[in-house]
Amino acid sequence: PLGACCFSNIGSYLMIKTPLSTVIGGAFWTPESTVVGGAKLSSETVMKKLFSNGEQGFFYDPNDLSTMYQDAAGTVPVTDAGQPVGLIRDKSGRNNHAYQTKSAARPILRKNAVTGANYLEFDGSDDFLRTSNIDFTATDKVSLFTGVRRLIDAGVSTIAEFGANSVLNTKSLYLVALSNGALQFSSRGSGNGATTSSQRFPAPASVIISSAGDISGKVSKIRANSGGYAVNVGDQGTGNYGNYPLYIGRRGGTSLPFNGHIYSLIGVARLTTDSETAALEKSIAKNTGAVLSV
Repeated sequence: PLGACCFSNIGSYLMIKTPLSTVIGGAFWTPESTVVGGAKLSSETVMKKLFSNGEQGFFYDPNDLSTMYQDAAGTVPVTDAGQPVGLIRDKSGRNNHAYQTKSAARPILRKNAVTGANYLEFDGSDDFLRTSNIDFTATDKVSLFTGVRRLIDAGVSTIAEFGANSVLNTKSLYLVALSNGALQFSSRGSGNGATTSSQRFPAPASVIISSAGDISGKVSKIRANSGGYAVNVGDQGTGNYGNYPLYIGRRGGTSLPFNGHIYSLIGVARLTTDSETAALEKSIAKNTGAVLSV
């Protein structure tokens, strides 16, 4: 789908520089591991630190077979690539598990032959996952990260959407791919707000997406492959986000299907720091094989 006990203090920890290291926030980041106090931390451990203060959110990781089941009830484990995923458990600690009750609409677990990473394959027809309601009513700030590979450009396709239809539902979020190869993120309170990426990625293309919404701050922003942010500072209205299901791969489970691969999906109820954002992008890029701008 990096840091240490707190991302915000990443520059203050002792890390080991190797020939593959990159300087992030004043600290050395090694793609496969981070050494803090003599201990090696996995990217999984560091990502979970995003939620260490009880933040609402979700974290879906297809590389962790222990979180996936072939059925929505969670009785038949996923053991290898080629099997359907009817349930993927949330690793944020908030129990926002994503599921699919219809066998024909379940994405398939696949493995990237080059990077060795697992991903969820959505067929562009009826595949999608959804959660029960996720209560974001205590926050007006959300950060969203994902790594995807788009296979075709054909109309608007839904990567992830908070609420059955963010065009109609206030206090919602969406991340979609447009037919021209651009990506669009929308954050809204009682009003409207949307931002389209300044770059286009015609399919087939692997893209690492970082986006964030801040209702009171009047910011909706998105960047792809660590390039420059496209930012909308229009009025999004007032209030916090809502209490809706999260839909992955299809709007409301009925329209705008996504044809492609999702390597990870992370959402947290706060704005991430620059160091956190860069570290998450590098971790996800390692799995997808996408090339970052920096």
